[in-house]
Amino acid sequence: MPSSEKDTAPPSEKDSALFHQAPATDGPSVVVDTAVGRVIQSKGVVRMEAVSRAAKTNKTTIWAISLSVIVCAWAYSFDTATTSSYQPIVTSIYQEHSAGLATLGIATSIIGAVCKPFIAKFSDITSRPYTYVLVLVLYTMGYIIAAASQSISAYVVGSVFIALGASGIDLLNDIIVGDLTPLEWRGFVSSLLSMPFVINTWWSGKIVEVLATEEKWRWGYGMFAIIMPACLIPAIAVLIYLDKKAQKEGIINIASSNAARRIAREKGVYDPRGADEEVDVPVVSQGWWQAMKEGLVEIDAFGLLLLGFGWSLLLLPFSLKTYAVGKWHNPSMIAMMCVGGVLLFAYVGYEWKYAKFPSAPRRLLANKTFVMCIVIDSFYMISGQLRGLYYSSYVYIGKPWSVANWTYYNNTLTLALCIFGVVAGLIQRWTHRYKTLQIFGLCVKIIGIGILLQGGRASLSDGAMIASPILIGMGGAFSVVSSRVASQASVPHQDMALAISLLALWSKVGSAIGSAIAAVIWSAKMPTLLSEHIPHTPAGQSSGFGSPLYGQTANSTQLKTYFNSIRSIRVYNLDTPVRQGAIAAYRETLYYLLVPALALAFLPLIAACFQTDFYLGKSHNAVTNRATDGTVLGEQERPRGVDAPVADGAKGKLLRFWAGKPKPTTA
Repeated sequence: MPSSEKDTAPPSEKDSALFHQAPATDGPSVVVDTAVGRVIQSKGVVRMEAVSRAAKTNKTTIWAISLSVIVCAWAYSFDTATTSSYQPIVTSIYQEHSAGLATLGIATSIIGAVCKPFIAKFSDITSRPYTYVLVLVLYTMGYIIAAASQSISAYVVGSVFIALGASGIDLLNDIIVGDLTPLEWRGFVSSLLSMPFVINTWWSGKIVEVLATEEKWRWGYGMFAIIMPACLIPAIAVLIYLDKKAQKEGIINIASSNAARRIAREKGVYDPRGADEEVDVPVVSQGWWQAMKEGLVEIDAFGLLLLGFGWSLLLLPFSLKTYAVGKWHNPSMIAMMCVGGVLLFAYVGYEWKYAKFPSAPRRLLANKTFVMCIVIDSFYMISGQLRGLYYSSYVYIGKPWSVANWTYYNNTLTLALCIFGVVAGLIQRWTHRYKTLQIFGLCVKIIGIGILLQGGRASLSDGAMIASPILIGMGGAFSVVSSRVASQASVPHQDMALAISLLALWSKVGSAIGSAIAAVIWSAKMPTLLSEHIPHTPAGQSSGFGSPLYGQTANSTQLKTYFNSIRSIRVYNLDTPVRQGAIAAYRETLYYLLVPALALAFLPLIAACFQTDFYLGKSHNAVTNRATDGTVLGEQERPRGVDAPVADGAKGKLLRFWAGKPKPTTA
């Protein structure tokens, strides 16, 4: 029986009587009633509700957690602001720029996506701080492997481990913010986690400029094998201390809540007294093997493996086909795609019929708001990768900018996302709504992509190239923050971590699909266009003035080198025929990426119109009447859904327009 059916099973009279032996409290509960049915809460969720409850009487607790999360966010942002700029350069060093960059994007997107539900469920059945330990180990391994790599394969493997760690850090930061903040502040506080990007942007360019030459890029990865542990270990220690403190002070009894949860899961028992009360149920000790098996089942490890291998095998051929013998007719390529498709069908069948704890419970699949958020963010990422996968390479050869300035430009989009994300959070706090903000943001993003098109080519205008990432970042921030808050508002606390991870999963899948499509278009168009625009001589003949100073012509061997390495083009002066021909080829190829990116950008806009516009109040979510600490809210604080009344006055008129509401009959 699927978990959604088990979790909502009615309690037997005997078990109900057992749990009604003491008066009800409003504390953290093992089982809670929600608008989507009765839901059993995991140990990690109950623990965080206990920590939130303790924070009401001890403000030091919440400040300690906040500082820990901010330090983790800073380290993560420092990594992202620098290492992403090494990728085009390192793949060029290994002479695999075109295929390597696409393979890297697909592999890291798929693995980083599939691991998020795994990490989310692991944090639910264990605890948040011990999950930080797991991702830190993966993170550090990735940096060491990437820094020591001697081939593109080893570099991709290291990057995959880094993606695992980065996905885990990013996810856990979002989960803890979701655990501890009410809906009205959720968008603002979660956006604050991105603010370290604003600081790191200004000095990351100098670091990349120094380390992006010769073998120094290895230090660009290797230094994080020291920085990450130094930043995360204190944060982990603080969270473990607070978790132990909550248990020691009796705020939560983990042993009894675990036993109660197992009985509730098996018999449908509802525990109205809360997990902080002693429950007279047996605690059965388990061996490590049995505990591990139960944990893997609850994490849905088998289903997630099917999903990960399925998408990887289906999408990787798109980046490999350029170098495969026979292209699409290569038997290995056909086999990979067929097996990938079969595994994805197997995943759907397994989740529907056999998974005891599906990675996507039916109550989430039946949640219109959550499904629309997935549609919006998935197509948002497909469009984004079509536009952005090779755009950084285009700027690298198309502008005479230094590596530092190129890095600053690469971070412009991220900078806009961070700044306008905070603005979006403040707007949501004031309006208590998100739907209109998201629709507006998606319209702005469409404009940002559109201005890059210029008469059948990608624009080379400084004005368009600078305005585009700012507009895309602003529109993207309004949309992403709205999707984040909407998805979390539409589910109970128990499903929040899973909702965050699934939204991230399908966003990453969208990113991988976008990378795959971009790789196919790029490999189909770029070699031909390079040959058309760069004056060349037949292979084996002298290419004339082929030095970086003159660069008059190139032979066919050099053309292949230009396709595989942007560094080989960059060495030519900007006004040479080779450099100008390469720029022209890039501009025309990018046009074939920008047009579908613009078309696909309209799909999230249509999906946003079908969003439910929940009221963002003091509750943890919009489907239960509980605060972040699990306590029941009073009448004035309870969730008010989409029908919350709006007062008269100037603000009332604006808010009614914002939420699409008629004038109320009562204030």
